[in-house]
Amino acid sequence: MLAFLTDTTLDLRSSSARFGEGLFETIRIQDGVPQWLDLHHERLTAGCAALGLEVPPPLEALQTLVAPLCEGLELGILRLLAVDTHLRAWTEPRPVETDSPQTLGLARTVRRLAGSFGTRFKTLSYLDNRLLHQEARARGLGAVVALNTEGRLTDTAHATLVIVRDDRLLTPPEAEGALPGIGRRILREAGLLEEASLTWDDVERAEGAALLSALRGLRPLIALDTGPSLNPNHPYLLRAKKLLDARLKS
Repeated sequence: MLAFLTDTTLDLRSSSARFGEGLFETIRIQDGVPQWLDLHHERLTAGCAALGLEVPPPLEALQTLVAPLCEGLELGILRLLAVDTHLRAWTEPRPVETDSPQTLGLARTVRRLAGSFGTRFKTLSYLDNRLLHQEARARGLGAVVALNTEGRLTDTAHATLVIVRDDRLLTPPEAEGALPGIGRRILREAGLLEEASLTWDDVERAEGAALLSALRGLRPLIALDTGPSLNPNHPYLLRAKKLLDARLKS
């Protein structure tokens, strides 16, 4: 079992982190409670098994271990880092964010390889996502969405893409290179979200679209950099946002 530590110091002379070999989870804290810790723990456990790492502590033990770190944080972030033989944990305050709509573009710098380890789990090999984030900032956009090597949409640096088309709320399939995010899992299990192969043309013809993550919730998009505007208050998006907000535990 991975030994739990709150010491974040790594010795890069011996750590596997210098090869990107490790996993992480970024968990929303609200009113002192880590949100959806069970789902994050499940994904982390699956990643450890696939990577050949020792398993993290059982869920109930992990809840007890992280509780003192989260206590007193009205809005915060719990970070878990599984590397070498340890599960390191720390918390940070989370700035209050506005729900202002954003603009989306199609990425030019990165293509994802469907089925690769990096698209299935949150690994320390995070360069693709850093490049996507930097590209979005350089182009003055809220985010850019990456294609896979077959020309299908996947996700952005930090969030799942969802769109409204033909009276359905759709998201790119995990099998095509989209990360199995926590937010998308909650909406799919609630029957509000479906997987579908998508192209940029589908986004341009969408009635509404949003970025989805467990950390920041559902954030509407207002326009695409190619011109089309989107409805940030589409009823399907509002319904999904309402369900996520209702699932938060205090």
